[in-house]
Order: sequence, then structure tokens, then C-alpha cells
Amino acid sequence: MKSNVQKQTSIFRKLNFKNMQRASICIAVLLILGTISSCKKKDSDPEPELDAQTQQFNDDANKYKNESDEVSDNINAYIKDIPAFGRMAGPASTPICGVTVDSSQLAQKILFFNFDGVTSCLSPSRIRSGQIKVQLTSGVHWSDPGAVLTETFINYKVVRQSDNKSITINGVKKITNVNGNNWLGFILGTANLKYKERAFNVQVKFDNAQTATWNSAHVTEYSYAPASSKTTFSCLGDTSLNGYSNVSAWGVNRFSQTFTTNYNSAWVSNSYCGFWRPISGELVHHVNNSDFTLTLGVDQNGVPNNANCSYGYKVTWVSGNSNGSVVLSY
Repeated sequence: MKSNVQKQTSIFRKLNFKNMQRASICIAVLLILGTISSCKKKDSDPEPELDAQTQQFNDDANKYKNESDEVSDNINAYIKDIPAFGRMAGPASTPICGVTVDSSQLAQKILFFNFDGVTSCLSPSRIRSGQIKVQLTSGVHWSDPGAVLTETFINYKVVRQSDNKSITINGVKKITNVNGNNWLGFILGTANLKYKERAFNVQVKFDNAQTATWNSAHVTEYSYAPASSKTTFSCLGDTSLNGYSNVSAWGVNRFSQTFTTNYNSAWVSNSYCGFWRPISGELVHHVNNSDFTLTLGVDQNGVPNNANCSYGYKVTWVSGNSNGSVVLSY
């Protein structure tokens, strides 16, 4: 019979544990609406085309969310085994590609991650520059209930090498460990891991010098079922704004258009089907008086299919005098 430590290690390996640590994980919510103009319904009727600005906004949303989440993933995988932040169970700390870490203020629970702007990292290939200051601003250990990790982005720039497109982020993101990391309770199925993200007035600059402002507020949670060895992940917007509840993101895009994204129901996925492949959930992007609704976890006909691993998601939109829907695969 395996010991708790052995079971724990096995679970972490299955889950790719570094992804469980970040509060900002709400996995890039499939904002691939730019592909809609080239898709067709099942009845073969052509869909109305989305305007270029809407397509660009969705590409921007994808890029900002992915880059913000990816670097938080990297940082949390690195700090988890540093004594000043409180050692945590699971695999050893992971080095970060193209980064030099300044630990001169470690006694104040501060680290500076300096990106060299030269090394090609990640997939697809990207080059990162700038600095991120990371500080444990509340709690003795990052694993404590209520502990807060503050990430300050200072001219953090990511250049995509395939097309030389870039995004530069300046601002502050706070991640709260809501429940604390009770690993024994987690593997016994009696305790969940829960994280909360807040980011306000984050300034985003694109390669053509256009700018945007991003805000985010959401909660992510993991639970484990010992009987099935399955871990379930959920993500839900965590504030009310502009008449919407469960709002996860809002701001002003590069075209000076206001946007708000809220959840009608939580994103839910699991380790069996893949955390990136939700089995249920619904969210709405409100952009410049247009609405784009994503229904997650549907079959090829667009019917909710949360009893099994789903085919994909359905996008329904109302934009001026144009409306339509399409089913896309994961």
C-alpha cells in the first residue's frame, strides 16, 4: 500500500503541479473568435463575418491572458521550494528560461526576475525581457490560508518570433491562497485548493504602439476524488460590474472600446479529459455593445455534453445587425 507521500507525488505528476499553483490559470478561455469568419454552421449556411477590430480584440485578449498566466506559472514553479516563501510539497523548483533571479532582498520575501531579452524560450518560440518583482506581501508562507503573492510587471515584454509581434505589460497582480495548501486533506478528498486573482489598471502596449488597459478578478479551485483519481478544476469571475455578475475581466481595448467578460456558469474541467478542455461552463464577452457567448463542453451539434469529454464549444454572437453561431472543436 502506498504511503501518503507516494500518493501525493503520483498525483502531482499527473496534474503537472506547477499549473495548480497559479491563481490566474483560468485557461485562456478559447477566445479564438477570429476564426469564426471562416467557419460554417452544420447546415452549411455561411456565417456573417466579424469585423476586424473584434477579431483583433480577441487575439489581444488571448495574448494578454496567455502571457500573464504563463509567467505566473513559471514564477510559482520556481518559488515553491524557496524557504523564505515556505517550502511546499510536490516536485522541486523549476528553473526559468532566460531569467536571472536577484535574491538580494530575499530576507524581505522579495525576488526580482530579470528576463534577458535574448534567449528564445517556450513553445511557440518567444523572447522575453523586462523585470517582474515578486513579493510575499501577506502570510508567513505562500502555502498559508490567506497568503498573498504580489507580482509587479515592469516593462515585461514578450516578442513572438514567428511574426515579431509583441506585448508589453506594466502593472500589479495579486494572488491570494484562499484555503491554504492542505495537501493531506486534498489527496483524501476533504480539502480543496482555492486561489483568487486581482489585477487593476494593468497597462498593455502592443508592437504598433497602441495601448489597452486590463483588469481581472476571478477565483480558481481544485478538488480531488480519491475513488476515481480524478481532479476537477473550476474557474469563475469574482466581481460585479456594469450590471453583470461574476465578472472576470474588463477594461479598454486598443481601439478605445470598453469590454467586460462575465461568467453565466463556471468553467469546469478535469484531469481525465484535460484541464484545457472544459466539460461545462458559459461566459460572455461584451465588447462595444456587442455580445459573444461561449458555451463550453458541447457535442458536434452544439448540445451540452458534460457527461463525457466534450467535442468543443459553441459561440453565439450579436453584433449590431449581425448575429450567428458556430460550433468549434477544442
